[in-house]
Amino acid sequence: MANLGSREAGKMDFAREALWRRMDGAMGKKAVQIPVFLVNPRQMDYLYPPERMRFLHPEAVRRWAQERRKRRERNEGEPLQGLDLAPSDRYREVVAVGLYMHQLDGKRKEELLRLAEGDPEAEALQRHNGPAILLCPERILSWARQEGVNHNLVLDKVYYHELGHALMDTGPTPYGELWGRIIEESLANWVAYRRFRGQEARWVQRLIQGQPAEYQGYLAVEEGFVFLGDRETLEEWAWHMRRLWHRAPWDWEEWWYAWRHLWHELWERGYGFLDRGFPPLLPGLPLPMQEEAGASNFRLWREAKRQEWFKEPDVVRAYAGFAEELLLRAVD
Repeated sequence: MANLGSREAGKMDFAREALWRRMDGAMGKKAVQIPVFLVNPRQMDYLYPPERMRFLHPEAVRRWAQERRKRRERNEGEPLQGLDLAPSDRYREVVAVGLYMHQLDGKRKEELLRLAEGDPEAEALQRHNGPAILLCPERILSWARQEGVNHNLVLDKVYYHELGHALMDTGPTPYGELWGRIIEESLANWVAYRRFRGQEARWVQRLIQGQPAEYQGYLAVEEGFVFLGDRETLEEWAWHMRRLWHRAPWDWEEWWYAWRHLWHELWERGYGFLDRGFPPLLPGLPLPMQEEAGASNFRLWREAKRQEWFKEPDVVRAYAGFAEELLLRAVD
């Protein structure tokens, strides 16, 4: 951790056991690989130019959700149709508070040092080439005061969120598309939220509810699986699973056979369970491992980036539908 110009850096305690104990092995590996730089608000605003300060307005999303549900009942319209990001400064302190960067280039390094306050640890910045996480202590403290939450908890939530982006940095990100932004930010908040338990988890939810709508699908990612492939195979399999649920819900050999059959069918058709799939979310479908949906969706998103599946229109359509489902469930 290096201070690039924040006057409040001394209040950030990265030596606390709780910060590191909540991490699993994959997150811990990223944490020891990627340096953290502390920056002041001017530096963070440089990294968040006006074109990045565009968000979905909550009231617009609620109105859209009411109309969209009606249109979906009539099977009309494309996913997320009628939604646009609009310039807004209201979320600056709860979004431009942390940032994961795939690469810190020379121009950004120079500007960050020019905007520093006090004596920046310039050497640490200059000798680093690669991914970095930047956190703004002033905004962490402000957010904590605003919500009445311990600032260490805000620090941990923001840090885990940015580590979530780092974990998903496996290839080109369709962040410029609204559906990509909704999925990426919801998954990053899912990564952060699941680090906490008990009262701390409720405080984190309190923090998240003050973020833009794009960040609100963190719970919905656990409510169903994303597949990206053959609907006929899926519908046949879903019928069999419902029948099995009523006939022999505890016959695990039958459940295993059903899952293996689905894998085989998708593989034979050129698909795979985790490397292709089908249209998003099957609400109400009895899945014996439903609690694993979030992890499955997270792995699939990482693999979609790695394999650059977003060049395929069917994949884009499926993920746009998934993003819409996240947004609709977030405003319920």
